[in-house]
Amino acid sequence: MYRILSVEDDPIMQKLLKDTLLLGGYEFRLSPDGRGALPLALAEKPDLILLDVNLPDMTGIEVCRKLKADPGTSHIPVLMLTGEAREVVTRVEGLDSGAEDYMFKPISPRVLLARISSLLKPQAGTARD
Repeated sequence: MYRILSVEDDPIMQKLLKDTLLLGGYEFRLSPDGRGALPLALAEKPDLILLDVNLPDMTGIEVCRKLKADPGTSHIPVLMLTGEAREVVTRVEGLDSGAEDYMFKPISPRVLLARISSLLKPQAGTARD
């Protein structure tokens, strides 16, 4: 079973993501902020990270850069989520920070699961038992 770390501060989105991921057959881990996400990603070794762009302590772009700079987490695919940062320059900055994909809220659970599945395909055969 694949493990997914969600870095999201909004309680409503936390519940939506948790319900969607559990229904999709994924293990769910949560960090409500960027500073907590960094050591959690290193310790938990998730197969994918869902990363909100707007976090209370640092931007998702900063978190992504730190994750991609650390040899212990650089291989983990990052899917950035945002409800506000829709400008092209922000999307490009997110992708330039190392994110593999970028989605806008509100998120369709079916589309989210399809994107996750697509990002995890290159890792086929590495799912946890």
